[in-house]
Amino acid sequence: MALLMGRRFLHRLGCSMATVGLALAAAPPARAADTVDVQVPNGTFALPVAPDNGTMAGHTDWSPDNTGVVFGKTLAQHPLGYQAASLNWNGAALSMRTRLWGVKAGSQVTLNWDDSPGVDRRCTPEQLKDGQTYNVSLITAGPAPDPVVTTNGTDSVGVANWATGRVFEFTATEDNPMVSFDSAEQRTSLSCGPLITNVAARQTPAPVDQRIRKEQLPGPKAYRGNDPLEPGVAVDDCEGSATNCVFTVDKRYSYQYYGQTRIVGEVYINCSRNAVVDDRRIEVTEPPYDNLTQYYALKGTPLLPSRSDISQSRPSLAAQAAAGFSAAGGNAAAVSTTNPLTWSRTSTKTLNPTIQPGEVSWIEVQPARERVVGSFTNARNKYRLDAVFDVPAGSLPDRYLQRTGPLTDVELQRCGAARPTAGTPDNGAGPDKRLIVLDAPPAGLPSRSVLLNP
Repeated sequence: MALLMGRRFLHRLGCSMATVGLALAAAPPARAADTVDVQVPNGTFALPVAPDNGTMAGHTDWSPDNTGVVFGKTLAQHPLGYQAASLNWNGAALSMRTRLWGVKAGSQVTLNWDDSPGVDRRCTPEQLKDGQTYNVSLITAGPAPDPVVTTNGTDSVGVANWATGRVFEFTATEDNPMVSFDSAEQRTSLSCGPLITNVAARQTPAPVDQRIRKEQLPGPKAYRGNDPLEPGVAVDDCEGSATNCVFTVDKRYSYQYYGQTRIVGEVYINCSRNAVVDDRRIEVTEPPYDNLTQYYALKGTPLLPSRSDISQSRPSLAAQAAAGFSAAGGNAAAVSTTNPLTWSRTSTKTLNPTIQPGEVSWIEVQPARERVVGSFTNARNKYRLDAVFDVPAGSLPDRYLQRTGPLTDVELQRCGAARPTAGTPDNGAGPDKRLIVLDAPPAGLPSRSVLLNP
């Protein structure tokens, strides 16, 4: 994976404190009202819990999570009492990566964090006096420049000098983008490196693209921790038990809409001189769509027993989605709701349109639908599955349109055509001209034929 990935580095880097070695701008003003927080798991490195004046191996929810250490609150000396992660340990410069969950491609993202020179007792004054260096980057395809960030300096070994409010702004190039902190310290004691903590992010979400057709939804994405995962593995995991996964709706990208209008039932043409009342019964079916069934179909392994209705082929996963949908609607218990997630709907109606002379009548339906975007998560194995469902809307009514209009040229010609009919056999004609041959009478019995209308 590393060979295929590059880094996109600082579009804007800032700090609320003066720094040495790199000119930093002040933090940008708050964005518009639609700017929202982004989930950064374990951004203050509270896990694993280290002794106050010691260290603990690993850093939960960051990758790789089996290298490096976190420094306890007292040892880290952060002004807000946070633990901190070191970018150097055991004689090695480290990289630490995490994903910004729920960020869509095209969103404007602001990443904030705090940094300090190392406080390890193996540091030397020479390493600390001018600050320590590291990179912060957006992992993306293709080459990118390699700028370096420098912490504040310090004159004393074991004494922190925190800079708060660092700023990195970028445009997400993919959903759930990954950011990386990489030590550039290669001097003297390689166990002495920069500390970081209080990593947070905000985003101005990319606009919702309502041009995406329900028949061609974007493919699902799955992860184990921060690493990509084949979506089918996550689907099977959620389907394994009714309680394996929790579905969370992303309200920013979920919406209701009206689908394309279509004709239902027959078209009635009134060629007579009088108005006609047409009693008709119509049936309208709205099927479900989702990017999971589409994913399997495109792979050539459609789901069974239904390749289009996931509530039949993967009922446990569908139930988890329905529970999450109810919870997003304000029903946190997801026990009973007046607006359930409706996978499919068939409506039957009896209509009585009146068709005027010389007009044609038909019925159209404009279905109410709902695009539901969200994620399945399993806290036990840190699986995540991003999915999209497009289903009939339960809280938005369908639109039925009774349409009438003038006849087309073809329909006018048909109305003016002669009545279809057929010839009638005439068995009263002479025997040589009859259309139907009569059987001969029984031998020895006289017979005769009498015209009913002579």
